[in-house]
Amino acid sequence: MRAAIARLALCLAATSVAAASVAAEAPVERIVVPYAVGGVTDLYGRVLAERLAAAQGAPILVDNRPGGGAAIGTSHVAKSPPDGRTLLLGSVGTATNPAMIKALPYDPRDIVPVAQVAVSPLILYVRADLATDVRQLIDYARKSPRGLSFANSGVGSSPNLAAALFARELGLQVTHVAYRGTSAAINDLLGGQVDAYFDTLQAMTHVKAGRIRALAVAAPERLEQAPDLPTLDELGVRDVYASSWWGIFVASGTSKEGVQALQKRLRAVIDEPIVQQRAREMGAIAVFRDQAAFQRFFDSEVARWSAIIAAENLSAQ
Repeated sequence: MRAAIARLALCLAATSVAAASVAAEAPVERIVVPYAVGGVTDLYGRVLAERLAAAQGAPILVDNRPGGGAAIGTSHVAKSPPDGRTLLLGSVGTATNPAMIKALPYDPRDIVPVAQVAVSPLILYVRADLATDVRQLIDYARKSPRGLSFANSGVGSSPNLAAALFARELGLQVTHVAYRGTSAAINDLLGGQVDAYFDTLQAMTHVKAGRIRALAVAAPERLEQAPDLPTLDELGVRDVYASSWWGIFVASGTSKEGVQALQKRLRAVIDEPIVQQRAREMGAIAVFRDQAAFQRFFDSEVARWSAIIAAENLSAQ
């Protein structure tokens, strides 16, 4: 009898291991992008889908579900089966939505980070005739009767939060001008309707054309892509760090083996030269952070930006 029980236990264990292995090797079927077609998140999502599909030998659908400040697409993934087949390409909004949206259509605990896949530190840009360095910009903000105006790509967006953090650290009174997306914001900066804008490396093309100036990067270190651009830290504006970033999330309950398998696949894709190149073309940097490191980073983003959102009384509703 004991031998039979032991054999049964071994069979059950083997079955469990085999099932976990099958689940871990299950192909990704879709990447949900919680933003509209054509933006950086969408374009990068398509790069990831293309390369992951090539590696697994099966197509991957890029499923755009915009709306609600990324809450609609995130909700879809949060409520999907926890089998690793449906991925969310999340960003800063994934961290800020619980503080920004009162009636969030999902429980933030229903998604878990898998890996970070890209980052783009924000750069402080100003209209070309305004200031040649950060000190001049600060002096202008303090002396100008109308103050300093900052464009952003939407209330609660990373440019909005970066400008709020910058202003709070320096005690500046600024006017935040919200636009429906990056294109409209950068167009008004180019036209001189607003004074400044925190944006990614994608706006450096306008700097090279002499239409705007780049004053500093909101990161702890200088960027390899713009080595002559100082950090705000170097200029005496401490701890103003802000970036656009992207990471993969799955529904809570996805097996440990499934998450580990996804990390392995994502690391291989991020290391591909074509992915690195395509990210650079979008003004981003393809990077890989494993689940533990990404979880720590994500938690710090939630805490930091939630404090700014509360202090600035920001809301998406």
